[in-house]
Amino acid sequence: MAATTGLASDRLRMHIERRDLYTNLEARIRYLHSFLDFGSRDIEALISGAKYVRALIPAVVNIVYKKLLQYDITARAFTTRSTSFEGPMDEYPDENSPQIQHRKIFLRAYLAKLCSDPSQMEFWEYLDKVGMMHVGLGRAHPLHVEYVHLGVCLAFIQDIMSEAILSHPRLPMNRKIALVKALGKVIWIQNDLMAKWQVRDGAEFRGDDDDEGTIIIEDEGYLHGKKILDDEDVPDAASDSTPTSASSPPAEKSAKPPVSPTRIPRSGAAGAGICPFGGAQPGAASSEK
Repeated sequence: MAATTGLASDRLRMHIERRDLYTNLEARIRYLHSFLDFGSRDIEALISGAKYVRALIPAVVNIVYKKLLQYDITARAFTTRSTSFEGPMDEYPDENSPQIQHRKIFLRAYLAKLCSDPSQMEFWEYLDKVGMMHVGLGRAHPLHVEYVHLGVCLAFIQDIMSEAILSHPRLPMNRKIALVKALGKVIWIQNDLMAKWQVRDGAEFRGDDDDEGTIIIEDEGYLHGKKILDDEDVPDAASDSTPTSASSPPAEKSAKPPVSPTRIPRSGAAGAGICPFGGAQPGAASSEK
């Protein structure tokens, strides 16, 4: 009886070909979707909630870059193009530096892309390309960012956006929950596609056609020669060169940990007005459907 039950259980298990997870992006995405129960409801939540997410993006981008510039190891990426470089720096970018303003443009467009149409494979191909671009591949000017910084930045973005969505004064709770869940799944799939380019898992399946020479260098925001980031500020042919600015000495180091706004300010708080939902009152309008 036990043997029969075991056979029946084995038949119900979904087979996943391990090789495919490392050699076939579409198979990997199917597996991630299945495991996370990412489906039509999530896609509907993302598309219908896109206008709410877009309203948050400018504030989220400012908070993210404020955070990144508070640590020398992450700020390093904007001057040396590598977080593993530990030599002297001769530039000290701040939030108003040309290279930071340039990067903010692409982060705004990237966050908007997260709520476009995840039913298309192109959506996931671009997220995979984002992971690739952070290991020095696919760019005329290579960028190297170690995984520890990528993972924690994604978590930081998810934390900010989840709280902001759940704080919306008029969006019904069921829609808030659906949007937070769907966005969380997308961010965690992006996290996997970042890790995919950083870890050694599946290295035995990588053949000669997986080497760097087969990767096409494209302008940032493009996939297969097509512009796929919609932010109106994204240039049609992003040069990705790093503008320079007048150097200024770094602030004196303090023993205290950096302090920064890790939340979008609420109405009435210092700095209020950044959050697009901050000034809205729960009774100001009827709940949105």
